Amino acid sequence: MIKGLLFAAGLLAGTSASLAKAVTLTIGDQFYYSSTLLEQAGELKELPYEIQWKRFNAGGPVVEALNVGSIDLGIVGDTPVIALAARGGPVKVVAVTRNRPDGTAIVVGKDSPIETVADLAGKRVAIWKGSWSQQLVYSALEQAGLPSDAPRYSYLMPTEAVAALSQGTLDATATWEPYVSMVERQGGRVLVTAKDLMPAPVYVVANTQHLDENRAAIGDFVARLQRARSWARDHVDAYAQAWAKRNNSDPAIAERWFRRDATWVEPISAQTLSDGQKTADFLVKAGVLQQPYDVQSLYDQSFNRYLQTPREASR
Repeated sequence: MIKGLLFAAGLLAGTSASLAKAVTLTIGDQFYYSSTLLEQAGELKELPYEIQWKRFNAGGPVVEALNVGSIDLGIVGDTPVIALAARGGPVKVVAVTRNRPDGTAIVVGKDSPIETVADLAGKRVAIWKGSWSQQLVYSALEQAGLPSDAPRYSYLMPTEAVAALSQGTLDATATWEPYVSMVERQGGRVLVTAKDLMPAPVYVVANTQHLDENRAAIGDFVARLQRARSWARDHVDAYAQAWAKRNNSDPAIAERWFRRDATWVEPISAQTLSDGQKTADFLVKAGVLQQPYDVQSLYDQSFNRYLQTPREASR
C-alpha cells in the first residue's frame, strides 16, 4: 500500500514537472457530461494545463472532430471510433470507461404491444448506422433467430428517435443514456438491454497529431477522470442536480441515468482488445467496413500507468 502511494506521488510529481510549459487540451464533451462531472468532483482545481471544452450533442460529431483534429480528446462509444480507425483515422484509445449494460437498450413507447424482440419484425425501428444502436438491434435479432432486415429501419439520431417514439410515428429504437431514462419518463419501457449481447465500452480517444507532446497532460486528465467517476458513484444526487441545471433538464432523469450506469474508468486490458475486435467484426458483418480490421494498433497502453485497476479504483 505504502509503495503504491509513493509510486503514485512520484508519478504525479513527475507529471506536474513535465507540464511546466503551458499546454491546452481541447476536449469534446457531450451535453456537458464530463465537464460537469470533473467540476463537481473538484478535479478541475490546480490543473497544470488548460482545458478548452467543446460541447457536442452526439458521438458522431465528436468522432468527426477527432478525425479533422479540431479536438485533442473525445469520450465516445467504441463503434464509430473503431470504424474511423479502420479507415486510417488519426486516433488512439488511451483509456476505457464502462457502464452497467442496462443503460444501453432497445426501448418501446407507451402502451406498445411489442413484448419480445421477435415482435420487431415488420415494425418501424430507429437506429444509426455504424453505432451502438445498429449493433444492439442486429445482435438482438440474431439471438432471436431473425434476419437483420426483419424490421423497417429509420435512420435517426437519438433525440429525433425519442421524439418520434413519443409521437407514435416509431415503434422502437435502440439507444443509450440519458435517452433510455427519457423514454421511461415518458411512459415507455425497455424491451431488451445490451447485457450478454454487446460490450458497449466508451473510449477516451486522442487525436494522434499532438499526442506525444500532450502525453503528460492526457495522462493527468485520465487519472482525474477516473477519480471523478469514483466520486460520482457516492454523490449521485449532487452530480445529477448539477448536470440537470446546466442542461436545463429534469434532475429525475439524470439521477435515474447516473444510478443505472454507475460508470467507471479502467486501463486498457486484454478484455478491451477482445471487446474491440468483436465490434470490428460486427462492423464488417454489417457492411459498415468492407474488410476485416485488427484492432490492436488502435490502443495506446502507455497511459495505463496513470490509472488504477477497476478493483483499486472502486475502493
